[in-house]
Amino acid sequence: DHLIEYNYCRDPRISLWPWAATKAHNEENAAISHRGGRGVVIRFNTCRGTTDGVDTGGDDGVTENIAADTDIHNNFVTSMGDDALEPETISGINVRVWRNRVDDVFSGCSISPNAVGPTYVLYNTITNYWRGGFKFSLSGTAQMWICHNTLTSDRSGTAAVHPSGPYSNIHFRNNILVGNGAAAVSDDAGESQIGNTYDGDLVHSNYAALFRWKGVNYATLAALRTGTGFELAGRSGDPLFTSATSGDYTLRTGSPAIDGAIRMPGINDAFNGTAPDMGAWEFGGSTLDVTPPAAVTDLN
Repeated sequence: DHLIEYNYCRDPRISLWPWAATKAHNEENAAISHRGGRGVVIRFNTCRGTTDGVDTGGDDGVTENIAADTDIHNNFVTSMGDDALEPETISGINVRVWRNRVDDVFSGCSISPNAVGPTYVLYNTITNYWRGGFKFSLSGTAQMWICHNTLTSDRSGTAAVHPSGPYSNIHFRNNILVGNGAAAVSDDAGESQIGNTYDGDLVHSNYAALFRWKGVNYATLAALRTGTGFELAGRSGDPLFTSATSGDYTLRTGSPAIDGAIRMPGINDAFNGTAPDMGAWEFGGSTLDVTPPAAVTDLN
């Protein structure tokens, strides 16, 4: 039942070091680390330059109390040496990670692992990561819903979903997943286990493979549907962001994401047009993202 808000957490050095120089060393720290009990809200904070941004955890899912009923929302996380968001090593019961803005980090969101769920990751904009947008591993089994996120990077060789080990029961719905010099989803053989699903997402890549699953490359959405049963309501194509170079990930007229999302009562009830839009932004409506407080963004 703690509220953690409007803090500025910064380290000027660590994000400039090689990943191996901080991982598993004393410098592997977090800007905000929630290792306590239920009902904690972490919001409107700016985290810059540490190893990790906002994390939860500490019990590997042994109890159902650590970080349960937690909300992590409207935070701005940038220049992380490793993971920007880490809602992991917990049971993950009613953990909600929503409307956060992540940019220029090694990995956008790591969930490695959670044990029970449900965990919800909703309406986050995760951009310009160096390795990948979402990372899963360590045999996580919690039921997790990852919906209406926008993921894209200006770094070549990056995938929106890039797991590093076994994981199960993760459900992707209504996201924008972009690959740059890699498949949008880069899941090699042996990583995905059981219960993982994709539907209603906009998938795009400038690479030969649109989607890589269990070691098989799928060049088109039709081939992916035939081979896996995924994305029966999905779409493919350039999302047509307004201006990615200036950080504006709203949708331009003609974007295939517009009116393309699956209806999910309680998650996307407010929308313009005939259906919700894919990704974190609703075309022609109020923004679903967050701008850091002016008092914080003025600090270099």
